[in-house]
Parts: sequence; structure tokens; C-alpha cells
Amino acid sequence: MEKETTFGNSMGVFREGVFARFMVAEFVSMIGTWMQAQAQQFVVEEQARHSWEQAVISGVTMLLVPLFSPLGGTLADRSDKRRILFVVLGIQAALAALVGWWLHLGILSFWLLLPVAAVLGVSGGFEMPAYSALVPELVPKEKLAAAVAIDRSVFHSARIIGPALAGWLVGWLGMQSAFYANALSYLCPLVVLCTLAPRKVGTAEQEAARRTGFADGLRHVRSDVPTRRMVLLMSSCALFCSPFVVVMLTWYGRRTLGLTPGQVGWLMSLSGIGALLASLLLLGIPSRRRVFFLRMGAMISVVAMLGLAGAQFFWQAALCVSLLTLGLNFLFGIGNQLVQERAPDEIRGRVSAVAALSFVGVMPFSGFAVSGLEHWLGMRNALLVCAAGYALVSAAMLSRRWPVPDGGVKS
Repeated sequence: MEKETTFGNSMGVFREGVFARFMVAEFVSMIGTWMQAQAQQFVVEEQARHSWEQAVISGVTMLLVPLFSPLGGTLADRSDKRRILFVVLGIQAALAALVGWWLHLGILSFWLLLPVAAVLGVSGGFEMPAYSALVPELVPKEKLAAAVAIDRSVFHSARIIGPALAGWLVGWLGMQSAFYANALSYLCPLVVLCTLAPRKVGTAEQEAARRTGFADGLRHVRSDVPTRRMVLLMSSCALFCSPFVVVMLTWYGRRTLGLTPGQVGWLMSLSGIGALLASLLLLGIPSRRRVFFLRMGAMISVVAMLGLAGAQFFWQAALCVSLLTLGLNFLFGIGNQLVQERAPDEIRGRVSAVAALSFVGVMPFSGFAVSGLEHWLGMRNALLVCAAGYALVSAAMLSRRWPVPDGGVKS
């Protein structure tokens, strides 16, 4: 009989030593990644004359990730995921050090960031499916949902620490320090990857399935109704809501609210509190309650966007952006749990790539669309329009009868 999902049961996943040390390494690395992300937004915002320039840098990366994700997902199923990650993380560390050096020399410009963003997009197309498919291999299948929730908690904990640390470090040592710190942070996962054992060889049928094409991942998502529903819901979040957190938050803080760089760093960090809370709550949510939390997350997200549209002070914006990430991460967290639980092991990399496309395949276009709305209508009206759009789509999707009675795995 399956154990009831509780926080205590879920935390037992840390007894898997290999998973625990991988998460610690990822935590250090993600702090560095969020430090660089915040510093990069500062660099662009200082030079930008229009919000589309923020969208361009993010858009270049996110346009290339979906182009290379099918190849990355196929390679992750056929090859050693550890080696894939070792190569792409090494490339990303080198790029962080290079940008830091350009800043140190005083020659970094918007146009130099474009090729860097392009290389990060290509590497991300290989990293995302390999990483998503590797985590389930580190834990027993019955602990998979907990491992996914812990992974998201690590991501969002770093999201709280990284931007605030970047704001402090940039003020002390200059903008380049955040990029150097990120380059050094990659050493942790690179070392841990060297300690991981190779994937166990499956049956002849499973190994044959690993050598098939990307279309098998697409067919699974299309034919498995819960997986397809979650991919569509995650796409709607990426279309209407995520650009305000991922692309436009620095612009909103600086140009709409008139915040200082330090306040913007804190705003970015506080946005992670809601996301972290959602990730921790996922550790105790039984599968039969997932649909309720999906609906709750959609309502919270809409209310938060309306609040951001009317916010006048830092504390109001911080509260609303925390609620927005809380709502969105109920959906993204439950979505990732369900997708990974229902994906066959032999095509997990390709299924992960398709699921990732629901975000990275949409974000480049939604980022440009939101920046266009902001230029045309202003930030506050853009928030109102997107809140209305998301409310309509999520209501249409979540008002339907859920295809799996318990919202969970295949029976």
C-alpha cells in the first residue's frame, strides 16, 4: 500500500546520499546563476532605452533552447547524462568568467551580450532535458514526486539568496563580481557529477526504445491526457504571467516604481519566497489534492497580477510578486511532478524536453509581446490585460473534469 504523502515522508528522500549531495551542489550553483541573472539585468537596464532590450537578451537564449531541446532530449535518452551536463556546465562557467572579464575591462555592451545569450541558449537546450531526466535516476520511483519537489525547493531557495547577494556583491566589488562568483559556483556540480554512477542498463526492449526518435516523446505527451493537460497549462502561465517575473521585473521595479538597484535585488529575492513556499507545500500535498491546488494557484496568480498593476510602494509589489510566484509554482511544481511520474524511463529525456518547451518555447514570444504591451499601454495596463487573459484560459482548462480521478500517476 502506498504511503500517505506527508512532509516527513517526503523529506526521507535525503536518505538517498547521491541525491542529497547532488542537491547541495545544485543549490550552490543556482545561487551563482541567480546572481548572474540579476547582475545581467542591471547591465542591460543601465544601457537600455526601451524595455524590448531586456526582452531581446532573454529572448535570444529562449529562442535557441527550444530549437535544440529535441536533440538534447534524444541525446539524454541515448547517452550518458553526466557527460552531457559536464560539458554544458563547463561551457556556461567559461562564459560567466568571460563576461566578468569584459566588465572588468569596461568593454561589455548590449551587442556583446547577444552572442553570449545565444551560446547559453544552445547549451540550455542540452542541459534542461539531461538534468530533468537525471534527477529521477537518483531516487527510487516511489520517491520521485518528493525528489521533484525538493529540486524545485532548491531552485527557489537559491532564487531568494542569489539576487540579494548579487546586489550586495555588486555594490561592494562591482558588477563583474557576480559573474565571477557564478563561474566559481559551477565547480560544485562539476565535481559531484564525477562521483555519480552510470545509468543501469535496462531490458533489450527499453534500450531499443531509447534509440528511437524525438517523436516518441511527442506521442506520449499527446496521448497521455493528464500530461497533455499540464503542458498546456504550463504554456498558458508562460504566455501571460511568467514574463513579468523572468523578463520585466527589473524594468517594473526601476521604471514603474522608481526603486533603487538594491531594492530591485530584494524584490527579485522576495519573489522567490512564494515560489519556495509552493515547493515546500508540494512535499505534503497528496495526489488526490493536486487539482484543488492547481485551481487555487490560478486564482492566486490572477489576484497577484491585479495587485502588481495597482502597487505604488515596494512592500506592495513585494507582497504581490511573492503571491504570483506562489500561485505559478503550484502549477509548475505539480506539472513537473505529474509529467515525471507518468513518463516511461526509456523516453524520459524526450518527454522532459517536450515539457520544457511549454515554458522555454513560449517565453521568447511572450517576453516580446509583454514588452510591446508595456510600450503601447504602459506596465500597469499590460498587467491588467495579461491577468484577464490568464484568468480566461485557466478557468477554461481547470473547470473541466480532471482525466485522472486522483490527479496522480497511472493506475
